[in-house]
Amino acid sequence: MNRTAPLKARNAENEHFEEKSWSIKMKGLTRRQTGPGVVFLLCVVSMVSHMRQEKLKFTFMNLGSSFEVGHGNEHNSLTHLTYQETTQLVADRLRSSTPSLGWRSSAASRNPEWSPPPERTNGYLLVRCNGGLNQQRGAICNAVLAARIMNATLVLPALDTNSFWHDKSGFSGIYDVRHFITSLANDVKVVTTLPLVGVVYKQHRRIKPFQLRPPRNALPNWYETVALAKMKEHGAILLSPFSHRLAEELDNLDYQRLRCRVNYHALRFREDVMSLSSKIVARLRAEGQFLAIHLRFEMDMLAFAGCTDIFTVAEQAMLVKYRMENFAEKTLHYTDRRLIGKCPLTPEEVGLILRALGYDNSTHIYIAAGIFGGTARCNNICIYVYVYVHIFFQRRHIWR
Repeated sequence: MNRTAPLKARNAENEHFEEKSWSIKMKGLTRRQTGPGVVFLLCVVSMVSHMRQEKLKFTFMNLGSSFEVGHGNEHNSLTHLTYQETTQLVADRLRSSTPSLGWRSSAASRNPEWSPPPERTNGYLLVRCNGGLNQQRGAICNAVLAARIMNATLVLPALDTNSFWHDKSGFSGIYDVRHFITSLANDVKVVTTLPLVGVVYKQHRRIKPFQLRPPRNALPNWYETVALAKMKEHGAILLSPFSHRLAEELDNLDYQRLRCRVNYHALRFREDVMSLSSKIVARLRAEGQFLAIHLRFEMDMLAFAGCTDIFTVAEQAMLVKYRMENFAEKTLHYTDRRLIGKCPLTPEEVGLILRALGYDNSTHIYIAAGIFGGTARCNNICIYVYVYVHIFFQRRHIWR
């Protein structure tokens, strides 16, 4: 008996059923896709028709070409804007002020429950700020907050004199001390020096502070326990170094407001500093519109970040040596650091960004500090002519 015949017949029937089912599915799919396709086509036709009615014409061409715009029948001629003019509009927009959109500063106002400092504090707090001027300014803000956390009297912070600028002005030579003290009267007590405790061998003697090295990004709990205990024991403590020694993200919003209040309200430059800065800005503006850029493309920053692979062998050796002498030992990989944004932009990259924003080669650019690697880092970009490095000393044509 032949048993394969019924099996073949059944298989043929199944194949026919599958073909029929597949055909039905394809037809359904076609119907489902046809609807959106028709709608999309109608939208495109409508858009093209609208553009023709408005006589809106855009022509995008290479640098130096034209960008043309025409509107309506009431304008017989097209408005002609060159590439430089359109990019200049972008640059002008960046220079102009933007509306507040309802946002307002909350740093100046204090919480009604924010109590003024008590008459008697737990001791004196001294800090030695380090790093560049910007880092030291942040350290001053943290010092005020640390004094508030510990209910301490803050002595005017000592500023670093061994940084790049070798500026020995000190706090009182840069900031308005009286304004600093009075504006923070409802937050912390501030004094200019430690108090006298007696006379030894006809010389006035002051409290000797106990020196502590706070951990990096320390939480308020460290100040409330470890630091406060030493302050009560010795009467005064000196925290050094004090760059990034208090956590940036804090849950207490009043603490954050206090830091902002110090930065934007209490820290005000002296009158002579403001007068000199006004004269400098006036001279800069005399050359036309300008940009001031702090590239941070310098030896200390590059060595700290571990960004060495893009330099010559000799330059890499200099960066590695500088890092070993000034920073903690740590294995850093350039590619990984750059991918996560830990390396500063190169001068070439900054130039391309400025060009994309609309700043043409007539823009006067003033660079703070210097550029590690010299002009060789900028020879491959043909954009900017007027670049000034160390504006008081020399003028260099770096980006040709």
